Amino acid sequence: MTKDVLMDASLGEIRLAVMEDGELAEFYVENRDDEITLGNIYRGRVERVLPGMQSAFIDIGVSKNAFLHIKDLIPEKKDNNHAPARPAGGSPRIGDILKAGQEITVQVVKETSGQKGPRVTTRISLPGRFAVLLPGRNTAGISRRMEDSDERKRLKELAGMLKPEGAGIIIRTAARSVPAEWLREEINELTEKWEMILKQQSEGPVPRCLYSEPDFVGQMIREHLTPDLDRFIVNDRDIWERINQFLGSASPGFRPKVEYFDKDYDMFGYYHVESALSQALSRKVYLKSGGYLVFDMTEALTVIDVNSGKYVGRSSLEETALKINKEAAEMIARQIRLRDIGGIIIIDFIDMQNESHREEVVAVLKEAVRRDRTQTVVVGMTNLGLVEMTRKKVRLPLASYLTESCRCCGGSGRRLSADTAARRVERRIMGCLSRNEADSLEILVHPDVHRMLEGQEKENLEKISGTYKCRIRISPSPDVAYGDMRIREEQ
Repeated sequence: MTKDVLMDASLGEIRLAVMEDGELAEFYVENRDDEITLGNIYRGRVERVLPGMQSAFIDIGVSKNAFLHIKDLIPEKKDNNHAPARPAGGSPRIGDILKAGQEITVQVVKETSGQKGPRVTTRISLPGRFAVLLPGRNTAGISRRMEDSDERKRLKELAGMLKPEGAGIIIRTAARSVPAEWLREEINELTEKWEMILKQQSEGPVPRCLYSEPDFVGQMIREHLTPDLDRFIVNDRDIWERINQFLGSASPGFRPKVEYFDKDYDMFGYYHVESALSQALSRKVYLKSGGYLVFDMTEALTVIDVNSGKYVGRSSLEETALKINKEAAEMIARQIRLRDIGGIIIIDFIDMQNESHREEVVAVLKEAVRRDRTQTVVVGMTNLGLVEMTRKKVRLPLASYLTESCRCCGGSGRRLSADTAARRVERRIMGCLSRNEADSLEILVHPDVHRMLEGQEKENLEKISGTYKCRIRISPSPDVAYGDMRIREEQ
């Protein structure tokens, strides 16, 4: 498989596309929101403890308090006489560990979403390009995605040798074939960084940020400039020089992979990124066979429906369903990764009677999601033929960065019909005139509603005008929200 990374900084906004075999697999865009906190470490203060939810809200200095659940909390080590009380289930009660006003160091593991604040943990992790430092733990592991048995054995031995005292490490997939000296240097840097964070805990006001993740370019270098990468293509010379300067001291062997795109045409257009993004934002995605997928996102879960569309098959309904479902499984894995969909996902595949065919489709889906760097679990198929799966929520979905809720439909995908909206306006006019006398009014409405009021609803307006002895003039205005209106009294 070929893997290229494209970084576009042509219009003052940095965007990054991960291409696998020429297909868009992941997409990231620089978010200039000052409250992007993912990965940051804070010294916060406990605002509220909720025993009934086994959780607490932590003030970390951003607009919404952070949420800390008991399972993300590591209590301080105590002797047996002062250990937190444990109920029958064995889990400590959060009220015995945290109190309102208490200071605590936490790390953001999930961004703010809608009305929910960020989610935090006390299980701190400091990621580098090749390893992750886990302060306070005793782990020496290898990424699950490292499949080469010989390389796993080599890195496992290195992990045991390089693990610092009082901390664990996980060797990342990017460390494949990397010299031991590079790993040693990075782990030492991460250890020094953690020691500096510990020193800062007792100094300064609370809440405050103790450690901030690198900027967008730094994060993308760390996450995507890996041994399995073929090319890292940049169309901005300053960023290209910055990457080469960084690699010159840290990983000189990666410099040949970094290319400068100096063409006078759009890089994303040339590599068909824009068309793939349009598909990733669409509710409906077509398959090569003629079938299609429908994506519906709700507050609780994402539902994906598989349809046969124009494909009618050649032999039997069962074989037709199997072919479309296998193709759909591949596309679904790619789309949920590209769209960055998290949480519960339910897939309604085309019905299959053969149990072995059901197992085959689930196997194809499980294999396809292995390429996803975000933890994804395919639970299996229910008796109703629905496939259940989960994908860890870390960032907001791609659509939240590139789209906004429609002010007409409020994000539901539907809006009031024009005649319903027009009658609402008529009722509001009647209500206004019943409370206030006026000789002449100008009513500003959305152009779509204006067409309805000036068309089949014109007779109703004339009746209202006659009843209240008021001249009513309807004017279109694109500045007025659909279904709303503005009233001006004319002299």
